[in-house]
Amino acid sequence: MIDSMERESVEAEIIHARWLVWHGKGSKALGRIKALDSRLLSREGYEFKTLWWNLNTISSYLTNNARTLVNYGARHRKGLPISSSIVESAVNHVVGYRMAKKRQMRWTDKGAHCMVQVRVAVLNGEFSPRRISALKIADSGSGKCIGPVSAGGPTDSTDRAIMP
Repeated sequence: MIDSMERESVEAEIIHARWLVWHGKGSKALGRIKALDSRLLSREGYEFKTLWWNLNTISSYLTNNARTLVNYGARHRKGLPISSSIVESAVNHVVGYRMAKKRQMRWTDKGAHCMVQVRVAVLNGEFSPRRISALKIADSGSGKCIGPVSAGGPTDSTDRAIMP
């Protein structure tokens, strides 16, 4: 059983480690988690074993991802989004609606892939309306999206952009 003083100490360490992760300081958070982990490793009891297992899981995650953590605190202060869940939900809704088997006008898997490639290119500012209108889908059945083609057809491999 964890006494109240030790519980407060452990909670404070976990809260501080969470703050470090939120602010993109994964390596420092990992150090705190490992120190806490080694402190609890020798203890007996269910609470300690459960806490140790959770700390070990977090430690493994931070070991693999510490360098790629985003500083969510800075993004939040700048008013930038910290989650893409709203966008992902909207995309899933639209694509799911058009891919439904009961729809008369539904997309094929290849067509949906090409449509997403075009939409991403538009949103990233990589295609102008003129280039989008020149976009052609390969009739070869390869399922590749063939990019802008000149009026006379491709003259060499640089005239044709293939998006995976």
